[in-house]
Amino acid sequence: MADHIPTPPTEQRENGGVENRLAATVVLIIAVFMAVLDMSIVNVALPSMMTEFGVDTSDIQWVITAYTLVVGTLVPITGFVSDRFGYKRVFMLALVLFTVGSFLCGLAWNNASMILFRIIQGLGGGALMPVSMAMIFRMFPPERRGTAMGFFGIAIMFAPAVGPTLSGYLTEYLNWRLIFYINVPIGILDLFLAMFLLKELAHGSRQRFDLWGFLTSTLGFSTLLYGLGIVPDKGWTDPEVIGFLSVAIVSLVVFVLIEWNIDQPMLDLKLIRNGAFFVSLAIVSITSIALFVPLFMIPLFLQNISGLSPIDTGLLLLPQALVTGLMMPIAGFLFDRIGARWPAVIGLCLTAYSLYLTHFLDVNTSHSTLVWWMVLRGIGVSLLMMPVTTSGMNAVPSEKVGQATAINNTFRQVSASFGIAWATLLLSHRQAYHAAVGAEQFSLFSPQANETLQQLQNMFSAMGQPLFQAKASALGLLMGQIHAHAMVQAMDDVFWVTMWITIATIVLAFFLKNGGNGAKRRSIMG
Repeated sequence: MADHIPTPPTEQRENGGVENRLAATVVLIIAVFMAVLDMSIVNVALPSMMTEFGVDTSDIQWVITAYTLVVGTLVPITGFVSDRFGYKRVFMLALVLFTVGSFLCGLAWNNASMILFRIIQGLGGGALMPVSMAMIFRMFPPERRGTAMGFFGIAIMFAPAVGPTLSGYLTEYLNWRLIFYINVPIGILDLFLAMFLLKELAHGSRQRFDLWGFLTSTLGFSTLLYGLGIVPDKGWTDPEVIGFLSVAIVSLVVFVLIEWNIDQPMLDLKLIRNGAFFVSLAIVSITSIALFVPLFMIPLFLQNISGLSPIDTGLLLLPQALVTGLMMPIAGFLFDRIGARWPAVIGLCLTAYSLYLTHFLDVNTSHSTLVWWMVLRGIGVSLLMMPVTTSGMNAVPSEKVGQATAINNTFRQVSASFGIAWATLLLSHRQAYHAAVGAEQFSLFSPQANETLQQLQNMFSAMGQPLFQAKASALGLLMGQIHAHAMVQAMDDVFWVTMWITIATIVLAFFLKNGGNGAKRRSIMG
């Protein structure tokens, strides 16, 4: 096995007293918040970039794809690099790359330069989350990790929800380049704070670089994420999708065989044999679908069906983000006292119930009702994600934490990509089905359809349209309503299936460790 320098018993207190650990945690949270934010903040600004760069949708989409691919392929190697060169050193290098990349993105003069600079930004952003998470687990003793991870989880859960609102405001009222420039002063400040507040953790692995593991993982995860990313547009049977996913499967199978059988793997997959870590990994991977599918579907409903602007959409998503952020530390506090099992079970039940309610969504659903459904889901997700993650990580030896966080974040990334691809394709198929049913019910030969069509035609005629134009407008409006209803019904089907996936995961939650971590009277503050 790899030759690691032994981890000292008091390593969790390497950053000094409680105050120093809290300050160090704030430094890590700021960096991770920026990195996660940049995965969602760019979407709203894409139309403005298309206009300025003079490119079409297929070209500008690489601004998103390049960042996602780099992040996804970089995560597996972060454990090895941190163990070899030092966690603080890798964190600061990643923060520098992310900040410089953000500055360069703001300067981009065409689409090609933007893609290149997003790759640089992704090289930093991809390493920040797993390295920061590993540092949290190395700095805090087991009985205080739940609360610490609760605060850390604010960055992971709050950033994706606030991204569209911030991006919409900056793009509409100021300039889209500010979505990148805003990272620069924050990144520089956080870098200086990291220099003085972070202390290097024990490292110094003499493990050889696993070249074949690196090559197969890079090829496998990049083709997997790209293949899943184009599924919504092309479907599972498209030759390009089949080609990329085939390469991904072969590469990842070879990667697993290599990592499982060599003495010094880049990513120690044998950690999955740890029962507690495996259960945690399975729950986090499955519930990532319940987390990201609504985050993907609800904005589609608000903008495409309700006709809201990106800013208004973001404002409606904000209550869920705020509640999730507030609940994260509470979930961590509960974990430190009673363990992960019951917070996870309750969280999964609330999430499943919120999905059950959301599957009643229709075109007339009020925004206040939708906000309540999303808030309820936010409470459920926040109760389960960090406690489950912390439970699994606590079962891993301290010297393997870097490896475990790399595995955890890799599975989370792949699960989210797969969930969105699956949900989008199911949405498309169900929308086609409901549209066909709707068109059949409103056949032009049926009295109800003719009556509705005549009413609409009279409405357009009263607006001054000629008879032939009024007929065309009435027919177009009727078909548009059929397709809108079909889309909402298809969303309801996706929520319904996602609800049952969440319910099935409750069984796994009962295998989590019950009981606290020996900290009945202690918290992160004491």
